[in-house]
Amino acid sequence: MPFFFHTRWVGALLKRYLWAAGAIVHFWSIPLPAQPPMDPFPSTFADPAVPLLQLPTDFRARRTSANMTLTPDKAVEIFNASGAGCVRHLWFVFGEKDIDDVSIEITVDGAAEPQVNMPFRSFFGVLLGFEDYHIDSAGLVNFPNFTVTNDPMIPKKASPGWNLYLPIPFSNGCRIVLRAGSPKNGGGMIDWQQYREGVELTALRFHSQRNIVQPGTPSEPFPIAEAEGVGFLAGYIMGWRQRDRSDMVFHNSGTRMLIDGQTDPHVISGHNVEDDFGFSWGFNQYQTRWAGCPYRDNRGRTDQDGVFYRFFGPDPITFRSSLIFTSAARPDDCEAVSYFYKVPGSKAPSIVTPTDWQVVGPFPDGTEMEAFQKPADDLVRQLSLGDWAESVTVGAKELTTHRLTPKFGWVRLEGVYQTRYPYPRTDHSCYVRGTLTSGSARSATLRLGLDNWAIVYLNGQQVALLDHSEEFQTAEIPVTLQEGDNQLLIKTNNQQNRDRQLWAIHCAVE
Repeated sequence: MPFFFHTRWVGALLKRYLWAAGAIVHFWSIPLPAQPPMDPFPSTFADPAVPLLQLPTDFRARRTSANMTLTPDKAVEIFNASGAGCVRHLWFVFGEKDIDDVSIEITVDGAAEPQVNMPFRSFFGVLLGFEDYHIDSAGLVNFPNFTVTNDPMIPKKASPGWNLYLPIPFSNGCRIVLRAGSPKNGGGMIDWQQYREGVELTALRFHSQRNIVQPGTPSEPFPIAEAEGVGFLAGYIMGWRQRDRSDMVFHNSGTRMLIDGQTDPHVISGHNVEDDFGFSWGFNQYQTRWAGCPYRDNRGRTDQDGVFYRFFGPDPITFRSSLIFTSAARPDDCEAVSYFYKVPGSKAPSIVTPTDWQVVGPFPDGTEMEAFQKPADDLVRQLSLGDWAESVTVGAKELTTHRLTPKFGWVRLEGVYQTRYPYPRTDHSCYVRGTLTSGSARSATLRLGLDNWAIVYLNGQQVALLDHSEEFQTAEIPVTLQEGDNQLLIKTNNQQNRDRQLWAIHCAVE
């Protein structure tokens, strides 16, 4: 009995406990007012291929597919989106291998001129008509069709799978058009993100430029990219076909970037071809996300062709007024395609600078400062008189004068005097002359950027002696301008320093 009563007591307690628990469970099951879900994503994210570009995460993922039938000289619209969005990936394929006559145009936000307009193969990184090759980079990925098959439905000479991963943002619309000079068939996919109305989108827009020379001129820098306004360089790809066999194709003295001449002149100076792309002692076919060599044909030490890319994901090159990006040239075939972003319509402020320059030299007095700063007074007076004749007699020598046209205030001397082209002559000096025009007699500041040494004369009077022997620097020189034309004469030299092989001057009156 005790045990019986005990179990009855426990059962009663358990029954009451379960009833209470049920009430509690019922209480907490009462629905609460709806709460807005927390968005697990940040508002923007850095693009993997172009980390400097911040893009919204509030989007709809979209894909537009295209079956393409191209006919001669007829534009075929592949993509046309309105509103705001960003193209994240382009993929194309053609049934024909010969697509050299296919071109691509990309226009965003209704621009008057396409931001991209060039041969299709060039835009996707296959340059100078070389055979299709594999590219594996942050911006470009190409998969050539080398498959051997007996399947009659697979074209034996089909083109690669062409892929672009550089983002193309737009706020009002994007249109992609292909053109062909002969019939072509293929397909395409455009993976893009559609943004909601009112999204905050970067002001930067994608651009691409192409330049080609066949062959190059050693005295003229080969243009890679030129832009005015606010933006940054995302990457470039270059191809060489060696025609001059006097030296290795890699020996070209490298690239030059002349940046923000109107607002904050500074420079980036390269070494040689392989050095600028991160290689050593020439090229081998290695590829990484940011730099690589997808194609190389080595027929000997002085007979090599190749294609090389460099994307600036971790180290973008920004510009806030202008960019001039060039390579020193040899008499070889060269093609380059650059990819950059800029704010549409942004312009550099105007500057007061000579509209043309003359240069004469070289003089072998650029190694010792004592010798450099002892010009003959009669020579300075002679060179300060105004426009020079086609030749100038200095002592017993008759020296040819050369005319140079500045760009964004930059005047370049490296191609005028060379030893082993296209290397600028070192340990020598030259005189450059330009005219500054003033509407009145006034005090002003002459902003002069250069590396190495310079003696500056205005209207025949010395106004500055500059020692920028370590690297490119900008000096601000107080001057007095007379009404009308003022003759600016600069003696400068070229030596090896941190800005290797650079020989350029920037001049502006503030």
